[in-house]
Amino acid sequence: MALTQRLNEKRSQIRETRMERGLDRASHEKDELKTENRILRDEVERGQDERDHLLDLVGKMERALEKKGTKKHRGRKLAFFGLGGLAAWAFGTQSGREQVNRAKARMMNDPRFQDMQRNANDAMNDAMSKGSEAMNKGAEAMSKSADALDKSSGSKS
Repeated sequence: MALTQRLNEKRSQIRETRMERGLDRASHEKDELKTENRILRDEVERGQDERDHLLDLVGKMERALEKKGTKKHRGRKLAFFGLGGLAAWAFGTQSGREQVNRAKARMMNDPRFQDMQRNANDAMNDAMSKGSEAMNKGAEAMSKSADALDKSSGSKS
């Protein structure tokens, strides 16, 4: 009986030790997740600040254009600055570059894009072979005309 009691005590000690280790691991993971969350929150806030700054600049430019009285091509200019701001975000921030790389990877793995790329390569190879054939024909015609000129000038002398 003492043996079963000792076994039960050991089992409960082992369970408690495992639970403590699990709690320690969970606490450590919680701290890591908090740190990652803080980093991501800071990055999002930076992105929002940049977006707000770009929107302020666009607003200032709109007001400046309205003051000038030239409303011609306003939509084009706004689109141009909007695309410029988007490009600045996409290539100027780490999150933008990550989004661009993800989109590029999705596109490269898309079977439609691979088919399009294959068709473009085939078309280019066909065009190059036709161009080289045309160049060879032209070179043959030139050499024939040069031979004809040589024969005609040689027979007159």
